[in-house]
Amino acid sequence: MNTNRYFSFSRLGLVMKRDFMENWKTNLYRFLGAYCGFLILMFIGYLSGDSFTSFSELVYRGYASVLIIGGFFWASIIMEPMNTQQNRASFLMLPASSLEKFIARTLYVTLGFIGLMTAGLLMAEVSRFLLLPLFDLPEDYSLSILPLIWQQLTEMETMKFVGEGAEESYQISILAKVWGALALGWIYSFFIWGGCYWRKHAFWKTLGVIILISNLIGFLLVGLVQWLEDCDKVEAMAEWVNSFAENVTAPQVFWCCIVVQIFLVILNWWLSYRCFTRSQVIKPKFRLL
Repeated sequence: MNTNRYFSFSRLGLVMKRDFMENWKTNLYRFLGAYCGFLILMFIGYLSGDSFTSFSELVYRGYASVLIIGGFFWASIIMEPMNTQQNRASFLMLPASSLEKFIARTLYVTLGFIGLMTAGLLMAEVSRFLLLPLFDLPEDYSLSILPLIWQQLTEMETMKFVGEGAEESYQISILAKVWGALALGWIYSFFIWGGCYWRKHAFWKTLGVIILISNLIGFLLVGLVQWLEDCDKVEAMAEWVNSFAENVTAPQVFWCCIVVQIFLVILNWWLSYRCFTRSQVIKPKFRLL
């Protein structure tokens, strides 16, 4: 049977089951690490916090930081089961299509990571309740912080505007947050690509590339401003910007940025899939793109 002709959810489930079963010790250690980390963070909140609100805010920030920074790291280990030539050959010989294997690994480093960190947070919350009588704290500390964390993660706060242009300002606020979420998604997809391209130290190499790109863009902008000043074209540039602003609204600019950001995210995922399918056995080279 040719597994590349059609997509099968059953094969996808079997690939994911194999991945979890073969790496159960690693997943257990990571779960225990998350559990201990969140539990220590809660105890720090007990000692340093002066109210339940500040305590819950500390735990929320720690959990969100782990999801973002830890998510970047996990994205870079998408090729972890293929860290050796033998493992790559074994993974390549699985009776599943390349797309199914890629989706399985993607779900592992995304939803699997979120589930593992959330399970660690739940266990830390249970342990906090069991150890709560040992601390002399106000009664509101007996409340669960999980609903508060969920509310802050899912609530999309926007600025409130009144008066003339309030509707457009509110729309700009929404579009800016959507663009920011897409920018975060682009960084995440970039770490996915880095994990598919580099076999060793993918996180640090990808982070270095992102820093290099950021610095390069900054240098180009500074060089552009200096060139405009040397050519006495600053005023002309300012006039062009003003005329452009008169003809184009801010929501239109944000929509263009959102479309470009979506294209960049899709491009990263496409490059990641190409690198994933071409680097399971041979060494990664630029020709893999």
